[in-house]
Amino acid sequence: MEALQQVASVRSCSIGAAAVVDCAASSNFQPLARASLGRKSVACQGVSTSASLSSFTFNSLASKVPAVESGKKGCRGVVTMRADTAAGGYASALAELAQGGNILDAIYRDVEILGDMLKNKEVFEFLSSPIVVEEKKKSILKTFADDAKFHDYTLNFLYILIDKKRFGLINDICKEFSGIYYELTETQLATVISAVKIEKAQLALIAKKIQSLSNAKNVRIKNEIDPTLIAGFKVKFGKDGSRSVDLSVKGQLDKISAQFEYAEKAGAY
Repeated sequence: MEALQQVASVRSCSIGAAAVVDCAASSNFQPLARASLGRKSVACQGVSTSASLSSFTFNSLASKVPAVESGKKGCRGVVTMRADTAAGGYASALAELAQGGNILDAIYRDVEILGDMLKNKEVFEFLSSPIVVEEKKKSILKTFADDAKFHDYTLNFLYILIDKKRFGLINDICKEFSGIYYELTETQLATVISAVKIEKAQLALIAKKIQSLSNAKNVRIKNEIDPTLIAGFKVKFGKDGSRSVDLSVKGQLDKISAQFEYAEKAGAY
């Protein structure tokens, strides 16, 4: 991407992006089902949005930042729960505006892409560096946002973080925003760890099973690769991955090995 190339030219470093296969499924295996948000309703339509941009002003987002900086909770409902930290406060402000503009899914999509970009240490350090001038940072963010087709809300939010020298919080903000999104849309996040890439049709079947186990309206699946598993896969879901199912060959071999060790200690031989 052009934006990443600009960072590379400034920092004289090579940049690569780690890719994670992502698949979302509801009971009908659509990206996301319609979720009730109090008096509002968000129809999730993947990456597309029909929301008007004319109602958005930079000040409408910036006006919420003083409350975040001073520790005041200016957000309502579920969002208020996230305002106990600076990152949570910023995420709450963005989520409230996205919810009000009926573009929560579009902003979540942007946050996911942004999170993947910032996994590159060089990019993150460049954008959060106090030495690099703000206009240069904004120029690179604008190029990246245009390339990734970010919503105006997202780009203006990033500009605010640059202006307030708070971009160093961006990874935590992305994490907090995702948490808010999952709560608002009643989405269960699950990670499938496998030795090789799993096809989307298989991921959809796994998502359906997790949906049954968790009683969630929606399930979002991420497939991560771990060659040490040999074959099969592991699934982690629940709060912070607290629930897991190990169907990998390595997992089975570990269980067999543990049984042999127990037998030896018990003097079975």
